[in-house]
Amino acid sequence: MYESYWGLSASPFNNRLSTRWFHESGVHEEALARLFYLVEQKRGFGLLSGGDGVGKTLTLKVLCEQVKRSQRHVAFTNLLGLDAHEMLWNLSLSLGLAPSESESRWNLWRRITDQMQSLQLTQMQTIFVFDHLERADTTCMSLLERLFCTAQDASGLSTFITAVRTKELPRLSGILSELSDLRVELHALQLDETHEFISDLLTQAGSDREIFTNDATLQIHSHTQGCPRLINRLCELSMIAGMAADKDRIDGALVNAVSSSLVTKFDRSREIVEYHEVI
Repeated sequence: MYESYWGLSASPFNNRLSTRWFHESGVHEEALARLFYLVEQKRGFGLLSGGDGVGKTLTLKVLCEQVKRSQRHVAFTNLLGLDAHEMLWNLSLSLGLAPSESESRWNLWRRITDQMQSLQLTQMQTIFVFDHLERADTTCMSLLERLFCTAQDASGLSTFITAVRTKELPRLSGILSELSDLRVELHALQLDETHEFISDLLTQAGSDREIFTNDATLQIHSHTQGCPRLINRLCELSMIAGMAADKDRIDGALVNAVSSSLVTKFDRSREIVEYHEVI
């Protein structure tokens, strides 16, 4: 909608879960390096944590791409809203087993463990990646623990990596602390990182100039507290507003005007970000 006005080839702030638009900030670069080290060392269990909107899902997707390029097998499962049966069904799908809709939980478990043994016999390291662990049904946690123990008892050629919101860690810490070999925390961006984030995405979209002034970046960071998801949203709305006002650059006043139509709440103590449009 606004791309041609600003001289862009694509919308840089509207593809939040596409790895093409992944910005590797310092904290994300370190997180990827540590998680990949976990894989290379054939450790058992890694935990990626962070507040809402800091990029956990996108980081996991980039990690999966890196792992695939290293000739390892990856099984990615989004646990959002799943119960134990659904978790097994989706996991078997990610392992290439083509489960039927009516397949029983017992049969799914048997097929998954058989597939794990087959991969181990070929000395193929398998990386199990589970996103949104804290938003799965409680039955999934015990199943994940059982799956992990089964894999480790076999040959140690499996690595498990999960992502969870930091605020949910106390509820899950009992089992996770026993399983985890490594915990990696993603933090919100600092002011200079926010500037790099915006500039990098615009450059990837074909921009050859600074569209946001320094004051605009300052205001964006102030309103979003460095949360990438919120930065994307506020930048996109600001570019739309800038186009409507026939601006050649986006300044702090415009960002403030746009943000006044939004309700933003940031609680540092619990690392919670809530972001709602005012209707």
